Amino acid sequence: MRQTLGPALKGGWQVDWELIEQTSEYVELAIDTTLWFDADGLMFLEEDAPIKGEVWRLHNNDADPRPSNPHAHCVGGKNSGRKLHLGTRQLYAGVRPLGRYLDRRQFERLLDYARERFPGVVFPLPA
Repeated sequence: MRQTLGPALKGGWQVDWELIEQTSEYVELAIDTTLWFDADGLMFLEEDAPIKGEVWRLHNNDADPRPSNPHAHCVGGKNSGRKLHLGTRQLYAGVRPLGRYLDRRQFERLLDYARERFPGVVFPLPA
């Protein structure tokens, strides 16, 4: 089941979120264009990065509590295998923080969907 969650505009970028799959255990969202920043707010630009974005899976009860519980797993795209802390916006490789943070507007849209899907969890999570 694919459902567009609606466009969000960020400085001329249109960021479409799309519901890919939803079960009782997880939800998968496709993010058309992910924007990443460092701790100082400077955008990461990668020459070899693909234009299209990523698929993120949010688990309701993930067995792995790191980097946050719950957290999101990238299951498709250039950050496949990495995790997203659902409090700090920071990208992780396993338990190692990478110093990259998801755009605030994209993060808020992700949390809006997480709040709807997992009403027992208060987002954003503590750091």
